[in-house]
Amino acid sequence: MKTPRILLKAVLIAALATLVPALRAQEIQKGIEGKKAPLLNVSDWYQLPEGKDRVEITDYPDKIVVLFFFQHWCKASQEREFPVLKKLVDHYKGNDGIVFIAVQTAFEGFFDNTPDKLRVAAEKFELPIPFGHYTKVPGFPGVSGTYKPGGTPWWVIIDRKGMVEYNGFILNEEEAIKGFDKMIAGLPVD
Repeated sequence: MKTPRILLKAVLIAALATLVPALRAQEIQKGIEGKKAPLLNVSDWYQLPEGKDRVEITDYPDKIVVLFFFQHWCKASQEREFPVLKKLVDHYKGNDGIVFIAVQTAFEGFFDNTPDKLRVAAEKFELPIPFGHYTKVPGFPGVSGTYKPGGTPWWVIIDRKGMVEYNGFILNEEEAIKGFDKMIAGLPVD
């Protein structure tokens, strides 16, 4: 009876040996820093600019675009990063060189992360910015497939030329303000 167990163990080890490099490759591919920002292709929106039925990255030429990806049920989004977003939006109120957009990427928790939660988040954090909702559709990459967020919360900063300058789970408010001020002034960011 030891032979089948040894064989099974060998098969499992071989399977893991091929799986681990694939998982590592996926970790490396999180985000798209250094690449041209793709279209959002989000159809459900709340709080759009007047006269718009959707927003797209191309609507903001020569502006810095800050994307905040979240899920309503994500504790880190709600407790840590939405407050950072609120402070940044307030800090840059009236500055037309920078735009903030929040997108709920419902890749899990489809019954909790619904389009009606856009209004809930906008009102809770008093954010007068566009909020989009994207539900993952099998076979179609959508915003999650094109921006490759590592989960939520996830920040993407797009420069005036449409290139992704930063993507990651956490945005340090003070460092972000320093960087945004340089970007707005047309200076390089360290």
